Amino acid sequence: MLNYTADQVWAAACAAYRVNGGYLKHPEVNDQGVITRHTNRDLVRRYLLDAGEHYVTAADRKQGTKCRLDLLKQATMSALRNRATEWDLLTAQMAGLGTITTDYEVSVITAMPKSHAQNLTRESVDGRLAYCDSTPVGPVNHRVDIEGEVVRSNYSSQYNTHYVTVITQDNRQVFFAYRERIEPGANIRICGRVKRHADRATQLSRVKISQQEVV
Repeated sequence: MLNYTADQVWAAACAAYRVNGGYLKHPEVNDQGVITRHTNRDLVRRYLLDAGEHYVTAADRKQGTKCRLDLLKQATMSALRNRATEWDLLTAQMAGLGTITTDYEVSVITAMPKSHAQNLTRESVDGRLAYCDSTPVGPVNHRVDIEGEVVRSNYSSQYNTHYVTVITQDNRQVFFAYRERIEPGANIRICGRVKRHADRATQLSRVKISQQEVV
């Protein structure tokens, strides 16, 4: 049985996330089969065995505490609103542990910094969308030609399409369905027909992208 404090494991998880620049579930290998980048789980195991003496920084420990508290707060809020998913419940359970005693708990916590980063990105996007001008980009059934930044791109397996949200250059919100994925952060030029006006946003149809620049 393992016996680590929650602070040790969360700090190690954040250190691994920093070192790998994200969450790596499977190792990367070169043509000779030599591992060039270890999984986050392997890094966390190494850091814990070393007691974090040579790998985990003070910033990692601070980030581990923030990550843990932020995720616990988010999961609690979801539960209070009756919107808690299984992942929210698992997050609350892991964040509430004071001592980590199983490999399963370590593995789950290793993935938590990724979840935390996704939450921060989502909150940032939601904040930007909340301050968009609610004026429609054009009348219904009219074609428009606009430019803007992709801030969200969610894939629907049910419809085999991506639902893309864009903030235009004049700070308006448009969204549309598109077969190909467009990475958030890309600046694109869109030609499409105004389908309807939704809450603070305009939905487009028959969209064509004539220009795409990833920044």
